[in-house]
Amino acid sequence: MFYLTAILVFLTAIYAYLTHKMVKVSEESVNETRIQTEALTRPYITIQPLLKKHSPVIFLSIKNTGLSAASNLRISIDRDFFQFNQPNNPEKNLRNFKIFNAPIKSFAPNYELTFPLAQSFIILGGEAPENCPSEFIITTEYEFAGKSVIEENYIDIEVFTGGEVDMDPLVSEIEKIRKSIEPKA
Repeated sequence: MFYLTAILVFLTAIYAYLTHKMVKVSEESVNETRIQTEALTRPYITIQPLLKKHSPVIFLSIKNTGLSAASNLRISIDRDFFQFNQPNNPEKNLRNFKIFNAPIKSFAPNYELTFPLAQSFIILGGEAPENCPSEFIITTEYEFAGKSVIEENYIDIEVFTGGEVDMDPLVSEIEKIRKSIEPKA
């Protein structure tokens, strides 16, 4: 009888150990699922330079590419950037724009703000002027689901060097027609 009790205690201990391991694995699985769900549904503030069709102007895009709103979004730029190389006009300095000085209470998913910077030949032509730097850092700070995020976005406009803006064939054909009619007028 003593041996049976000892065997039963031993088997119960093994059962308790295995149950404990299963609970730990289950907790880790739930935690991993929570992390993945958060990664899929959180806001992502994407900041990038972009070129638009038929325009020599380089723009700065600030967009929430995530699936939820960013709360209390604060955006800052590490140096002065005067649009279109106009340093004598303080209203053209990105640092003075409201978005770089006041928090945005809620920045919804797919919401995008676009700011013209300058023509590519100003920023990329030879040495970029100090007033229109080709490299700068934009920092974003925001909150979601009780968490705070701080991200630095290194902007390098030099990557556009040697590239071309995609032209619409319809616009090209209209331009040919305009040029053929122009000498006759």
